[in-house]
Amino acid sequence: MPLGAESNNEWFKMIFLDTALCQAILGLDLSSWFLDPKEGFVNRGKIVEAFIGQEILCYSIPYKRTDLYFWKAEKPSQAEVDFLYDRKGSIFPIEAKSGDGRTLKSLHRFLDQHSKSPYGIRFSMQNYSVFQKIDSRPLYATVTLAHEEQMESLKSLV
Repeated sequence: MPLGAESNNEWFKMIFLDTALCQAILGLDLSSWFLDPKEGFVNRGKIVEAFIGQEILCYSIPYKRTDLYFWKAEKPSQAEVDFLYDRKGSIFPIEAKSGDGRTLKSLHRFLDQHSKSPYGIRFSMQNYSVFQKIDSRPLYATVTLAHEEQMESLKSLV
């Protein structure tokens, strides 16, 4: 703590901060994704990640600078967690998955290595559930990070 204290300026990721513009630039027809989410386009993982990042920024405190942080394991592993979310002194790793996101190896590895992070959050196509230290939420529920009254599952985890 704080998250920026251990950031590495050589590691960064770029995301579109406007998913609608990204979709327009790529010429995507999202109706096919909604109708058949198992099929889809090659970039949907990056778009979902950008959407979650955009939502985290959107619901942050307006008068406080908010940066997005992620975690990447040292070599030789390719483990990476999409976002780190700070809530009242606890760090929650967040994975954004365009499909089911079943294995979550990187998220589990992060949790094993960081005792101050007792639980992780997965936003995906799955419904609400809590299992093996992972709080799963549907993609549309990113707003639950912003509103205290919608943080019920995190309140019980911390």
